[in-house]
Amino acid sequence: MVNPRKAYPIDQGLVPIYERTGKANLGQALETAVLIELQRRGYELHYFRNPSGTEIDFHAASPTGETLLIQVCANAADPVTRERELRSLLESRESHPDSQRLLLLLDPLTAPVEFPKDIKILPAIEWFLEEI
Repeated sequence: MVNPRKAYPIDQGLVPIYERTGKANLGQALETAVLIELQRRGYELHYFRNPSGTEIDFHAASPTGETLLIQVCANAADPVTRERELRSLLESRESHPDSQRLLLLLDPLTAPVEFPKDIKILPAIEWFLEEI
């Protein structure tokens, strides 16, 4: 009840209505698609803020007890954006040491980038197509 509510319209065509700047927001659209897929897979979903104030997009608990911490990002080519998304996942290590950490990207990275070993980086399309 502490965190503000997030709106995820089921119809992706409604995403622009929630975007206050009037620009296309691929990140919000991708986050909504991930939410719908997690619900389809039977996960119980939450989001939370780390003590430092950074936010995790999804804390997903499966019916079998597995937990995922997921960050969703349209494009992580910019080092500042990439660092922001990773910082949230890294800071969650203390509060959720047994959770799998996942960064889903709409646009695959073109340049080689080193990531922490406990964070799995996937193009969103691969994640959507995973056999469950």
